[in-house]
Parts: sequence; C-alpha cells; structure tokens
Amino acid sequence: MKNGKLLILLLLPWILKGTNLLAVNDSFHYPDLKGLHCENLWICDRNHGGFEDSKIVDKSALSCTTKDGVVYVGKSSDGTIQKYDLYTGKYLGEILVKNGGESYIKVLGLSKIGFDEYGHFYVASYNPNFSGSGSYQVFLCNLDNGALKSVGDLSFGGAIGRVDYCDVIGDLTGVQADCTIGAVASNTNRNVFLWTLKRRTTNWTGGWNGDVGCSIQETYPAEQSTFSTGSAFRFVRDGSRSGVQKGFYIDGGTTFPAFYDKEGILKDSFANVDKSRNVVPQVNTNGVLEAEIGSRLLIYSEGQYNGGHSCQTVIASFGANSSFSSMESLWTIPADGFGKMSDGGNYYHCLDFVKLPQDAQGRQAMLLVTYKCFNGIGVYKISQEGYEDTVSGMAENVVPAVTINVSGDVVAVSEVAESIEIFNITGQKVASVENAAEITVPANGAFIVKAVVNGNVVVKKVIL
Repeated sequence: MKNGKLLILLLLPWILKGTNLLAVNDSFHYPDLKGLHCENLWICDRNHGGFEDSKIVDKSALSCTTKDGVVYVGKSSDGTIQKYDLYTGKYLGEILVKNGGESYIKVLGLSKIGFDEYGHFYVASYNPNFSGSGSYQVFLCNLDNGALKSVGDLSFGGAIGRVDYCDVIGDLTGVQADCTIGAVASNTNRNVFLWTLKRRTTNWTGGWNGDVGCSIQETYPAEQSTFSTGSAFRFVRDGSRSGVQKGFYIDGGTTFPAFYDKEGILKDSFANVDKSRNVVPQVNTNGVLEAEIGSRLLIYSEGQYNGGHSCQTVIASFGANSSFSSMESLWTIPADGFGKMSDGGNYYHCLDFVKLPQDAQGRQAMLLVTYKCFNGIGVYKISQEGYEDTVSGMAENVVPAVTINVSGDVVAVSEVAESIEIFNITGQKVASVENAAEITVPANGAFIVKAVVNGNVVVKKVIL
C-alpha cells in the first residue's frame, strides 16, 4: 500500500482489538438503524461479569474520560486515577494523584476528570459553596507523576450553589486558545457558573458578562426550583478548538436533558419530544452529551436502579431539522442494563466519546464510553454502515520474525529498521526515526508502531 499512514488508520480498530482480559461482551445484536451501526467492544458490569473484581467498584469513583486509547476513572477514596485499555478493557494500572507532594485523598476530590481540547488532563473537586465566598478547585494533572497544579483562582464572586461536576472548552493553560469552565448548581438553586480565561492571560473572569453565576429562568419540566443532585453540564462545541461554545446542555435530577444557548435561554427540551418514538429518561438520572456521526446524535442517561431498565444509555438521532421534535431513539445500551446496585444517591452517569479516523470512503465512527458508578462500564463503537469493511491484507503487512517491545518510554525493534513511526489513535504521527532499532515515545498512552524492516511493514500496538 502506498500510503503507510492510511494503512495504520484503516487497520486501527483491528490492531487495537488485542486480547481482552475481561473477555466479556454484552452479547446483544443491535440492529443497524438510520444508516448507523452499534456494537459493544467490551463491558465490565454487574450484569455481565468482572465488575466486582475491578479496581473501580467504589462509590467514590464517579467520572471517567478517554484519550489516546486509554480510559481514565477517578477514584476519590484513595486519590488514584485508574487506567483501562479503551479497545479491550485491559487494566493498565493506576496513577497516584498528589497535591504539594502529598496524596490527594479528599471527599469527592476527583469528582470530575477530563481533558481539555488541547490534551491537558484536569481534575475538579466537589464544592458545597454555601456562601459564594470561596473558589472552585480545578487542577491540571500530570499523568506521568500525578502532580496537581491549580489552573488559577476560580472565585465564585458571591454566586451561591453547590458544584458537583463541570465541563471545559478550549485550553486550560490559555496558551493556544481561550478557555471556559462551566458548571450547574446541584440541589441549591438554578445557577449556572461560567469562568473564562482569555488567551495569553492569567486571570479568570466571570463568563456571564463579568459575572460568575447566572440564574436560569426556564426548565423542563417547568418551574423547577433546583436542578437537584448530581446535575450534569455539557458544552456544545463549534467544531474548532477555539474555546467557543454554541450553547450547553443541562440534565438535572429533577429535570430532563435540555439545550440552552450561550446566553442561558432554553431553546429545546424533552417537552418537544414525540414520546412514541423516543425513550424518555427517568428523573434522578443525569448524563448527556452531543456527538456527530454523519448526523447529530443526542446521548443521555436513561435510568437509575429500578424499573425495566437500569443504569443504561440512550443513543438518539436528530432528524432533518436538528431539533428534539425530530429526534428518534435508536438503541438503549446495554440492552439489559449494567445492574441495579444503588451507589448511595449519586445520580450522575458519565458519558464520553472519541472520534475514530474516517475510512477510505469518508465514513465516520466513534467509540462511546458509558460509565455508571458502582454498576459498570462499557465501550461501544457507533459507525456509519460499511465503515472499514473494505479493509483487508493485514497479514501481508506483518513480519512474524520481527518483534517490537517496550521498555519504559523506549520502543525497540529486534532488527534495524529503515524507518520507525509512532502514531496516536487519531492517526497523528508523534515520533519517527530512520535507520534505527529504537525510538523514544514522547508521552504515555496507547500508540501504533509502524516499522519498515527489509521493505516489509510491521505494525504493533503498544501502551506506555
């Protein structure tokens, strides 16, 4: 094949489907709908097995995120970040989080973890914020040594409201783009908090024309006095990494997922949903995100611990007018649920996704991570029909006599190679050498090594 990088991108899902130590799949066939395909890559939960032996069976393990082929789960009880292979569920070890050299063991100290749009990993702590006089604690976290560094002073500026979770858009360091941190008050009032950092500055300011808090006037159902416990806030991006938002979703314990514009005005909600075509979530379950695979998708938490469904996620497709009124539910995953074990009142269902490279025909796909505290975690591939089905010839590009091994941050090929290239899971080349047998990888995570030895291509997945 002429284009070695294209080969890596197209073969990526097959390359990364190594031995799954969990060896568990939800075993359900999800029919192709609206030109989209859904399949479970792996699952670890109370219904299908493996979860009780997992490192994240803990009521303090609340949120997860993913990058470079690794799923990260924050666990406040011991101040660790637990790591799993995105494609197989294989356990990859843990990172001990430290603040000022001391273990960061704090009640709900790792309540929300994530990556900004420039790859900076962050940790955010629960804050009761009874008086509005304190600050919200958000840290950058070094994934090599777990060290925390405050992103700066996120003063509440007098705005009151308990904060459980947040979302981040842009660059938390302010070096390459603006940044905004958003959160919604839980079980207090209807405040939405925004902190904004302008590019190449160091001071955070209120994102509501200088104010930190803004009281949301409309909810669905209407006239709710609070969004209740564990409320979820999620930005909608504009497609760039500029830190510009198109609006945001709020999903609260007493409300359903609703979309607000960047001025905080309610624009669309489940009030407009055709209930005959859609799964309507239960109250007291929170979690929502928007994605795009060919068309817009709304992904949201469906239920808690009772009823026919429990701890599940709905994937719905927006129709031609991209509104809730045209939305149609496609799949509820897992089809038989994660389980029904109460986590003591945490209503948050964490959802995250990573887009895969387009295939040779331009078809799109993503991997969806769905995680419910104390009940389970699973990864699903959502793709346009036919995605990658023309790929073949993987065996012709493997040279069995050549081995590739990892020691620390060094990848070693058993023979001198004409070239060695390292790609992350989005297909970006992160390192390369010529006429060498070793190469240093610049960061931790999952990578694809492509080595050319005697004119033959050797491809292997490595995890650092």
